[in-house]
Amino acid sequence: MRLWLLVVTASMFFALPRDAAAQSGSTPCTDSITTKSGIYTAEQAARGKDVYAGSCKSCHTAESHTGPIFEAIWNKKSLADLYGFIRDRMPKNEPGSLSAQEYADVVAYLMKMNRMPSGRHELPADSTALKDIRIAIPE
Repeated sequence: MRLWLLVVTASMFFALPRDAAAQSGSTPCTDSITTKSGIYTAEQAARGKDVYAGSCKSCHTAESHTGPIFEAIWNKKSLADLYGFIRDRMPKNEPGSLSAQEYADVVAYLMKMNRMPSGRHELPADSTALKDIRIAIPE
């Protein structure tokens, strides 16, 4: 009975839009939300792929953002860390020149490139909101 209640409660929480969950007064445990939870949409990752192609690909190969290299640097860190790193340092010739949404879209594309599942809600373009999401590399 308890397991059923836990599953129903969890599915209700993840079905709510992010701001609705915040308004309900529930505060998720930092370890409960990971990049395995479907934290971006496929459409957002597609936009991020376009931004990546126009602003990132000339200096970076996909291999530098995936697999063992990505895992060694980012696994178990906050998604806010990754978002902040990209926002503050990229593109190399004009750091900070993209919009907050474009940076979030690129992060969504990186999640897709690293086989993290998409979901129903877009990744917010807000580093504060991203602090509660932990990067978890799929096995």
